[in-house]
Amino acid sequence: MTRWPGALLVGLLLSGLAGCTTTRENLGSDVTGTLQPFEQESRRGPCGERYSADEGMELSMVRRMLDEERPRSALAYLEELDYAYPEAKLMQAEALREIGHLEGSSLIYQGLVDGCLAADALRGLGRNAFEQQRHDDALGYMRLARRASPSDPRIRNDLGYLLMLRGHHGDAIEEFMTALELDDGLGNAASNLVLALLQDGQAHRAEAAARRYRVSPEAFSALQAAVERRAAPLPIPEDPALEIDDETT
Repeated sequence: MTRWPGALLVGLLLSGLAGCTTTRENLGSDVTGTLQPFEQESRRGPCGERYSADEGMELSMVRRMLDEERPRSALAYLEELDYAYPEAKLMQAEALREIGHLEGSSLIYQGLVDGCLAADALRGLGRNAFEQQRHDDALGYMRLARRASPSDPRIRNDLGYLLMLRGHHGDAIEEFMTALELDDGLGNAASNLVLALLQDGQAHRAEAAARRYRVSPEAFSALQAAVERRAAPLPIPEDPALEIDDETT
């Protein structure tokens, strides 16, 4: 009997397209940049708290460390600064997630879900749940995050990705399109949209989306090849001992 491969390894493919250097599974979306950089002239945090000039500069420095994929440095500075601001706690949770300390990260996120950064905290909990293979929980958290902040393009992209993995291509396409209308420079959402359209058999729309959102021809070909491999049946192995395990493909 012909064997078919299991779930398409879109996470690995999209991580490579996005230039992600982490070896951990991720949702194919931005792993940093959760908050806008601190604007020194405003001297206010995302929850309305007033920062001193030094506090704003220090928190902005930590955010740059996270954006530059230096989570351990960020943690060291956050420990030294010992700020109780919600933004500082969120960055601590992000840094812990990046180095793989998911339980500690989730504890901090849980402490933020009832505050002004609820959407970011719920998104973090969803991403942690996904990495722990708790996909139902991940989807639940991401839906709550969308409800808390429906105009956040990263949340819409992450939710679309989870829906795509479930095979809900129509719903996923809507989430990716919303994310791109909110931020047409969100490259991972563009790749995800093209992939979802290809999986849904909408090759012409996928080509048009690739052109519109500047997905490179090389990236488009890679996405197309991945979908074609998913659709092609695998040959029957001559040696039963070499039979492919669906759970590992």
